[in-house]
Amino acid sequence: MRLITAIFIIFAFAACSKPDPNPELKDPIYSDLQTQLGATTAQLEAKKKELEGFEKELIEVVPQTGQIKYAKKRVFEAQALVNKLEQEKAYLELKIEQRKRTAQTSYKKAFAKKEEWPDPKEWASYQVEQKLRNAKKTWDVKDRMKEAGVSFGGAAEGGKAEGGEHGGGGEGAKAEKSEH
Repeated sequence: MRLITAIFIIFAFAACSKPDPNPELKDPIYSDLQTQLGATTAQLEAKKKELEGFEKELIEVVPQTGQIKYAKKRVFEAQALVNKLEQEKAYLELKIEQRKRTAQTSYKKAFAKKEEWPDPKEWASYQVEQKLRNAKKTWDVKDRMKEAGVSFGGAAEGGKAEGGEHGGGGEGAKAEKSEH
């Protein structure tokens, strides 16, 4: 009985040493790109329906009331957004194909060297890249100070420093001038 169990365990370990035929399914970057594609596709469909509604409103607008200008503007903006989302969808589809090939080649190399795959450093790098890519592109001093953990007192909020007005024009400065 022990002999049969030992043989079964040996065959089980020997069978586990085959490379995975679809390693991209274990790749977190590939999965994230798939998720982004799904979200973009859903957003694209919603915006297409919204565009259809705006086009119907444009047809039903009463002439010479000024509404046509705003209806045309909404249609134009919606068309531009649909175009942008279609481009993003095409980009993500290409990026997914590229990542699939990259994952397969890197998995084969890691399997041959018996290294850990997927590489956690690559995933961390991807997350940092996505954070920077999706970050707000406007500069807000208060937000930056909060992120850095720097506290700001009345000078940043009220426009006046704690010691009075800017430039030493406070009451203390006036008292010193009157004494001299």
